[in-house]
Amino acid sequence: MCALVIRLSIIDSPAAAGKDRPNKDLKFPTTITVLKAAYLSEMRAHKHYAGYCQRSIADGYPNIAFLFAAFAFSEKVHADNYKRILLSLHAEPESPAIALSISDTKTNLIRAAENERVKITKTYPDFLAQLQAESNDQAVINCTYSWKSHQQHRDKIEDILKYAKLLFGSVAKRIEGMKLDFYVCKICGSTIDESPKISCVICNYPISYYQKVLRPA
Repeated sequence: MCALVIRLSIIDSPAAAGKDRPNKDLKFPTTITVLKAAYLSEMRAHKHYAGYCQRSIADGYPNIAFLFAAFAFSEKVHADNYKRILLSLHAEPESPAIALSISDTKTNLIRAAENERVKITKTYPDFLAQLQAESNDQAVINCTYSWKSHQQHRDKIEDILKYAKLLFGSVAKRIEGMKLDFYVCKICGSTIDESPKISCVICNYPISYYQKVLRPA
């Protein structure tokens, strides 16, 4: 009787039971690696855009600062999505110190455009290709959201840079004369510059999921 009790207690112990349960980390190892890299990429972008925002304020370009603030908000949505999925897979996102490189507003715009192009043409296509093997739906969906959101960022920045490389002062002056509002979808990071009238163009969630971005002080 005593031996039976001891044997049952070993089988029913949490450590023993864990041997029979699938380890989520082992089920999606590539997905976890990709999500950690994506989280770092988005947090790096978030902090750079926040820094660009403050520099634009100091340079006297509050509307360009507002654009950078909207992008910082969007990048944080992406990062938070990756963190949520990682935690659901019993993995922790890595948070090393991020070295920032902040220059004048014109240079920051050029760097931002280059970084967005890399994410659109290289980073996210590579992430999505790696994710195919394990088919974690949430990872694929959210990487696709980010990829499409970065295309919005690139388009808005390149609209500014179309003439700004040679005539930055004139272009910036025109931008500063505009009345701007930015809204970011809290589900996918979609960034628009007017009050939403229809469901999100990226994730199709209702307009109630858009949040108005506060103008930076």
